[in-house]
Amino acid sequence: MKSEKGEQADHLPSSFNSQQSSKSEHQQDERQRLSRRTLIKGATVLGGSLAAVSGLAFATQDPVSHAASSITHLQPAAGGILREYWIQADSFYHNMVPTGTDGMMGMHFQPYQTSFWAIGYRAFTPGWGKPLAGNNDIGSNTGIPGPILRGSVGDTIRVHFRNNDLHYKFAHSMHPHGVQYTPANDGGWFAYDPRPGTAIEVGQSYTYEWNVRPNSVGTWVYHDHSLPAGKQMIMEFGAELGLFGMLVLTDGSTPRIDKEFFTFLHDLYQDDVPVLPMDFDCFNGHSFVGNTPVYTAQVGDHVRWHIGALGKEFHAFHVHGHRWLDATGRSIDVTLLGPSTATYLDLVMDNPGKWLYHCHVTDHMMGGMTGVYVVTP
Repeated sequence: MKSEKGEQADHLPSSFNSQQSSKSEHQQDERQRLSRRTLIKGATVLGGSLAAVSGLAFATQDPVSHAASSITHLQPAAGGILREYWIQADSFYHNMVPTGTDGMMGMHFQPYQTSFWAIGYRAFTPGWGKPLAGNNDIGSNTGIPGPILRGSVGDTIRVHFRNNDLHYKFAHSMHPHGVQYTPANDGGWFAYDPRPGTAIEVGQSYTYEWNVRPNSVGTWVYHDHSLPAGKQMIMEFGAELGLFGMLVLTDGSTPRIDKEFFTFLHDLYQDDVPVLPMDFDCFNGHSFVGNTPVYTAQVGDHVRWHIGALGKEFHAFHVHGHRWLDATGRSIDVTLLGPSTATYLDLVMDNPGKWLYHCHVTDHMMGGMTGVYVVTP
């Protein structure tokens, strides 16, 4: 939680304002120095065109054209399979606090204070025919986070990506962590060496191919890594607005479990999204108890809790009521996450009740990184 603006902040406790003052002074000092974003803006002009930012109003959902890329298709390694996904980046109006209430601290919000134009990845039927219904394999598929992409060692993951960001009309891409790929399948834009697949314009598509290697096993993030965007020329602005998801990569030794939970930690900044009255800290696109995901399990369930983060914050993810083993075999109940990191926690649910999970950075708790999970007997 950082700064609030004018009358929109009247509903917030006064203690929030004192926290904002020092950060506002720091922001003013930053603006007095040469802006890195100004330099990036110049590089963007040299390296490629950037679609202009449209006003925050409802977009007309026109159909988009198909412009498939031409790449050499990779073959799965021996024993592997081809896993094919059709992914689309969509812009949509999104409310982070649909109940209007912070169930932990008791604050109340109006929809206009917690809503903004988001962008998210969604999985579709082949040829982008229609959105897939959410399920245990790909997750909810509602956009934030994007669908879960899965693979096993030896597999090739082929992603047909289409940009349907009809609101902002930014260029977008998909950049994966944890897998092997060629430069043409990286998705990461940089000005001095523009590459295919790094700035897919609205209405265009591109096909990425990634290989799952033995050192790929684990939980990883994928995200937009295209041109700087927005009025302040923010790097990975598409990811801040919601373009991210998780890769879950396994091998024959990966332990079997009964359930999976997926939690993505991310932040929306008022400086970047000025329609918001303050900064919001989110789990899966939502803020505050009563709005963030409610996970359920039964006593005896073996649960793998996947967590990931993007942005510029560091987090301390804490689970009440249960513990898990770290890499040294020590029991812990909190783990640290930095930007673009992901991991998973293997827990045995042995303690019935309704329990909190949250980021233990107090600023992030106050900004909305709180939720509950329920374990039944």
